[in-house]
Amino acid sequence: MTMTLPVSAAADCPVKALLARPGGSLAMLTDAKGGFPRRPGAMMALWSDGTRVGRLGAGCIDADIAAHLDRTEPVTHLIYGEGGPIDLPLPCGGQVRIALIHAPCADWLSAIWDDRIRRRTGHWNVDLETGKPQRDTQGQGFQLTLPPPPAFQIHGEGDEAMALTQLVAALGFPTLGTEAKPDAHSAVVTLFHDHDREMPALKRALASDAFYVGALGSRRAQNARLQSLALEGVAPKDLDRMRGPIGVVARGRDPRLIAASTLTEVLAEYEARFG
Repeated sequence: MTMTLPVSAAADCPVKALLARPGGSLAMLTDAKGGFPRRPGAMMALWSDGTRVGRLGAGCIDADIAAHLDRTEPVTHLIYGEGGPIDLPLPCGGQVRIALIHAPCADWLSAIWDDRIRRRTGHWNVDLETGKPQRDTQGQGFQLTLPPPPAFQIHGEGDEAMALTQLVAALGFPTLGTEAKPDAHSAVVTLFHDHDREMPALKRALASDAFYVGALGSRRAQNARLQSLALEGVAPKDLDRMRGPIGVVARGRDPRLIAASTLTEVLAEYEARFG
């Protein structure tokens, strides 16, 4: 079974934290049943002085994980919730399993971070007895897939563009320059009221591998946009990728609502494709 790390902000990345401060341990969620709000593959870094980066669950679970940092085996296996040996029932029910890797391989952490900054998806087979990882292999270990986080390319100069840029920055997601070529894990959003100004950016985006391409405007504006793009030579299969009106809230007018609604739609699409 292959597990995928959910979207997380760079500011609280456990891998980055362990690289910056060696000597910590890496706790990784390896199985979850019921309504637990984290997916297998989620991580938390811990140190013996009480420092933690990232979260795996409610505070009581994270605190109990930290209580096992002095164990001597390479990996400590912890079970919480239904059927577990520790009396810490989960409010959401079900059961979770945690692998606490006491000395995570520094080369592995470096490789994960290198994949992330180069925006490559990493595939790993982690031996949950020894904590040793292998890249791009199949076997009996924990199969872990680590896609890069979504990157945002935002075009526009008004309040909507500013609000979306601020939200993206607050969550720690990477952004692309307006002339950069989007990759398959990138979302392109144009937020112009003068729709003629959006055409160059949309043509470049639809010619790229971007997983999301969307533009501000009404259904009427979207129909006109599609006609203009077709006249510019954009293929029908690429026109089908064009999102509009954007966002999960219909007819939003407040720039902050438009930004939040659009961000929600982008992250939902990311999860559907890469989650």
